[in-house]
Amino acid sequence: MYSQTKPHAVFADTLQAKVGELVERAAAAAPGAERSRLLRWLLVAAAVFVLWRVGRGAKKLFWAMFGIAMALWWGGGAGWFLFR
Repeated sequence: MYSQTKPHAVFADTLQAKVGELVERAAAAAPGAERSRLLRWLLVAAAVFVLWRVGRGAKKLFWAMFGIAMALWWGGGAGWFLFR
């Protein structure tokens, strides 16, 4: 049928590029305050990435659960579950 590509996330590209730069700088830095600061920034970037992915996944999960709930509701299964 129709082939549809997903829109490319500019945010993901920018984050990946900046994290790549940080990894290179952290690998080249001598142990000490500078390396510690860079590793903290890498941890922050990883946390932002994880939150972004969880947010995208939560949206899909919400709509899937909503669809199942509506199917149960209109099919009469919700009445049995709610009023047993």
